[in-house]
Amino acid sequence: MNNHIFRASLPAFLLAAIILIPFLDKAFTIDDTVFLLEAQHALTDPLHPTAFELTWERTPERVSRLVPTGPVMAWLLIPSILAGGEEWVAHAVQLILLWIAILATVSLALRLGLTPGWATVSGLLLVGTPAVLGMAGTAMPDVPAMALGIAGIERIVAWRDDRKVHQGIVAAVLLGFAPHTRTHLVLLFGVAAFVLVGNLFSRSDWRGLWKRGAPLAAAPLIMAAVAALTRDPGPGAGSVIEALSNFSSTAAVSTNIAAFAIHWVLALSFALPWLALRWRAILKRIWLFAFACVTAALLLIKANHGDISYSLAAIAALGVVSLVDVLLDAFRRRDSVQLALGIWLLLSLPAILYVHLPSKYLVPSAPAAAILLARAASERSRHALYLLELSLLTGVLLGAAILRADATFAEVSRVAAQKLIAPQVEAGRNVWYVGVWGFKWYAEKAGARCYSNIPPYPAIGDLLVFHSNRSNPFSRGNLEGFTLLAKVDDREPGGRIMSKNAGAGFYSNDWGYLPWAWSDDVNDAVELWLITPRQQSFDLAPRVRDGP
Repeated sequence: MNNHIFRASLPAFLLAAIILIPFLDKAFTIDDTVFLLEAQHALTDPLHPTAFELTWERTPERVSRLVPTGPVMAWLLIPSILAGGEEWVAHAVQLILLWIAILATVSLALRLGLTPGWATVSGLLLVGTPAVLGMAGTAMPDVPAMALGIAGIERIVAWRDDRKVHQGIVAAVLLGFAPHTRTHLVLLFGVAAFVLVGNLFSRSDWRGLWKRGAPLAAAPLIMAAVAALTRDPGPGAGSVIEALSNFSSTAAVSTNIAAFAIHWVLALSFALPWLALRWRAILKRIWLFAFACVTAALLLIKANHGDISYSLAAIAALGVVSLVDVLLDAFRRRDSVQLALGIWLLLSLPAILYVHLPSKYLVPSAPAAAILLARAASERSRHALYLLELSLLTGVLLGAAILRADATFAEVSRVAAQKLIAPQVEAGRNVWYVGVWGFKWYAEKAGARCYSNIPPYPAIGDLLVFHSNRSNPFSRGNLEGFTLLAKVDDREPGGRIMSKNAGAGFYSNDWGYLPWAWSDDVNDAVELWLITPRQQSFDLAPRVRDGP
């Protein structure tokens, strides 16, 4: 590594460490559990992390039929599992991968012609992306996906410019493994092809692509080889493609398109500084904003049955206008670099067919957004730097607020397992649990058994721990006649990242479009119930199957 690249990256390294180190012990959250359980299984079957059954909601299913991602995150979490499931180990891995992404972003910015000072700005802007900071506090694969993606593209550019064999090999390996973190990174092969061309507007550069395309040709082969080696060999096994198809349809397209545009304004902190830098050109296309605003309002009305805030339509329109302007300006100026980076911003757009489109799916595009902003500002006056400083400050504050809210939210599950489950298990009681997300990890670690809609079922006198504020295999009505013994909850007003009442849905736009909101609703709650005889015949299983 060149010293000037490290020096240019150092401010972003320090900023990331200052923000994230206080959250190293943050409790696991949401989908962390799935990847932790995969890593746990990988200790005995390292090539097949998804080759086991998991009860996520109602019925045990093969993980390979549920999870449309590859094995990379499971492998990265093995150190945490070996350390007894220590949170700080998993989060330290994420911080290291964020540092790798920073280094690759700064290096790519330099290779694309930015000065060291503006390359430093691109690294800082990456850290100041709220969605990046929020996902760096999880055990999910979005930051690793970003790191592999940006590092792969940087090495492709290095290969294009220097033609050293080791650069091509590393590029092929990184790009080949990237889709095994988040599947939509397979589209990064297209971005890699564009940067390999060089001048996209020159026919001669296109004709020479085959001469330098060996790493790009090898990347899909590596991807396919890893998929073949790690495919679940067990009975009833699925595949990444099957899992994607199981959770994809046109039903969520309206809400996902709106969410995609809104994320670029709020969770990715890109649209507003870009529009501020380009305001003169944007005003000439005010009709585009109006059209996008009306379209977004119609999509939001359709997706939410009219129950929306129309300010969201304006926010979505700002996102659309910024993305369109990036591409139109690139064509107008015949700027190949901006065009390739602009296409990179659209990497997650095919996910509109998935069941939801949270901002985490856009995280692999964050390096491109950071470089675009730094390039645009470098071409303008010193006031542009002040604008980016303001954007960095607001992004860091929002990212820290997301981390803080998530830490409070996730802590309920960890404390509930410690207070409601562990003492009862140690006392020899049979404890069952109902719930998902981070609670599932802590409940099982404390010794509780998952209660599904297939035998065995709890008996009278057993204890049932109910994750009451989240998606469950059965409703509160199933608890009728039981005895509530204790509860752990968080009712303090504060930041929320998963609150339908507040419209916050950082991890899923099914909950809302805002990455963070202030609310006084119940943040999360877990209850301990004693299973007692009902007035009716005691038959819990059908009631579970009839639940929502």
